[in-house]
Amino acid sequence: MSARFYCPDPPRDGRLRLSRDESRHLTRVCRLGLGDRVEVFDGRGFLATAEVVSVAGDSVELALAGEPPRPRRAPCSLTLATAVPKGDRFDWLVEKATELGVERLIPLVTDRSVVEPRDSKLSRLRRLILEASKQCRRDRLMILDDPVPWTRCLASCPESIRLLADPDGDPPGRWPPIHRGRSLALAVGPEGGFTTEERARADQAGWQPINLSVHTLRIETACLAGCSALLTLCGGEGLDQAES
Repeated sequence: MSARFYCPDPPRDGRLRLSRDESRHLTRVCRLGLGDRVEVFDGRGFLATAEVVSVAGDSVELALAGEPPRPRRAPCSLTLATAVPKGDRFDWLVEKATELGVERLIPLVTDRSVVEPRDSKLSRLRRLILEASKQCRRDRLMILDDPVPWTRCLASCPESIRLLADPDGDPPGRWPPIHRGRSLALAVGPEGGFTTEERARADQAGWQPINLSVHTLRIETACLAGCSALLTLCGGEGLDQAES
């Protein structure tokens, strides 16, 4: 398995130049050098195999070489809108949502929210998404939005099947049919859940309540359990061969 590096700039004349941090990671951590082949991605779907052709201090240049790796695609487009758990539990949630293949994560501000991540926290989490994407071999970076009030989020994702995690919701056997390629949105509330008014507004906006477990789940557990179940239902293995 080739080492993997992030390069957001498009190739020029078949050449790519890594950033200072990525160059250091290649030479000092991975201990790679001239002639070694690696995988590069831009976080937007571009994926290629490249060979190290120049190393000068903290600057590494690559040349495209050989067939590109097979694209890795989630079976559906899944947006996760969630209240933010306390402490480092949100870091863990963001990392695992990236690994699972969640396309977009929206931090929610609800009536019972106790945490609203600031810009510095969001910047750090976006770096975490990049590192997790390199590790799990994901081609497109998960989008992390700025915090959004639940009342504003209700009208988002109109083209999606919109689902609300709710202990009183429908069990899995009564969830709506979910097919490969569909757009889905899952909303998870704060500790204590959505208020009665918030749930009523969700119902009026067309969000369907679903039950994820016979037990009461923490925010991050509900998020990952729900996302795993939905991704499995709409695609099985979770990989899709690129069209030729």
